[in-house]
Amino acid sequence: MSMVVRTNTMAINANNALNKNNSTVAGNLEKLSTGFKINRAADDASGLAISEKMKAQIKALDTASKNAQDGASLIKTAEGYMGEVHDMLNRIVELAEKSANGTYEVKDGETAATEDFGSTGVDRQALQDEVNQLTAEIDRIAETANFNELKLFNGDMDTTQRAAIAVNNTDAAKLGGITYKAVGAANGTGSELTLQIGETSSASDKLGLSLNSLKTEVLFRDMSAMQVTTKLNADGDAAAKQVSLTADNHTSGISKNSAGITLNISNQQAASVVAEKVRDVINDVSAQRANLGALENRLDYTMNNLNTASENITDANSRIRDTDMAKTMMQYTQGNTLTQAAQAMLAQANQAPSSVLQLLQ
Repeated sequence: MSMVVRTNTMAINANNALNKNNSTVAGNLEKLSTGFKINRAADDASGLAISEKMKAQIKALDTASKNAQDGASLIKTAEGYMGEVHDMLNRIVELAEKSANGTYEVKDGETAATEDFGSTGVDRQALQDEVNQLTAEIDRIAETANFNELKLFNGDMDTTQRAAIAVNNTDAAKLGGITYKAVGAANGTGSELTLQIGETSSASDKLGLSLNSLKTEVLFRDMSAMQVTTKLNADGDAAAKQVSLTADNHTSGISKNSAGITLNISNQQAASVVAEKVRDVINDVSAQRANLGALENRLDYTMNNLNTASENITDANSRIRDTDMAKTMMQYTQGNTLTQAAQAMLAQANQAPSSVLQLLQ
């Protein structure tokens, strides 16, 4: 090998090795300090693309789980309101059953079967007053119950299709001149609340939630066209009386005013009708509560599924993106040792040209 002084090939080789080792050590230090195996696209272009796609999926799954939890919270809130309405309806049945008993005082000149709504004895009037307050409270709950300012029972989420109640009009003269009318279809005009419970925008990742109105004019709608058999004249002829929401009559069991529906239990006949019909209403409310309970259970399973999927995909993303600390530390130690060796060899290579001076002496 020629002895030259202008080009120190050994030093160049040692310097290149030193730079390469320094770059490796720097990369290992970055991975150890960040915890990521991929810090930039240059580290692993395809791995970065896959990892970022997985990160978006994980974010979507986690958010969907939170959405489902919010939906479950809304259902719990709604179910709590309905529990109070249930209690009030049960109390109305109790009061109606009391009023249907013949032992209560009646107004002078009346009998328990002929007392008119709003004109009754002290005992039944006390029962009627409580019923009035209870129906008013049901309407108040229907108007004010909300979750995060979303009204629950005022009809905004009511999409129920209710069939029309057919009523055959009877001779108004036989009915004391009172006009009775049919009740048409009272279809819900609200819209479903849509819960985003999946990672995509497809219909399968959305869940519609509908809540029936709890307004008394909806709850007691069937009573607005119920049939009550009543004596119409002295010879004992009977006819089926069709009663509408606009009727105020002692046999109707129902009256409508500016505050909503008022149930009439001011006489035995009406009280019996109210007790029977309100039990039907209780069954309707129970059915909706049962449906909400089933939906809440479904959301619990949905959350478990979303959390499991997020966990598994996070694990898969970790294998692509995260640093294996033990392996990287081993590589760092190796690179650091090689760097020190390259530095020592570079120093030796830099000393090689000085041997030429011995030839010049």
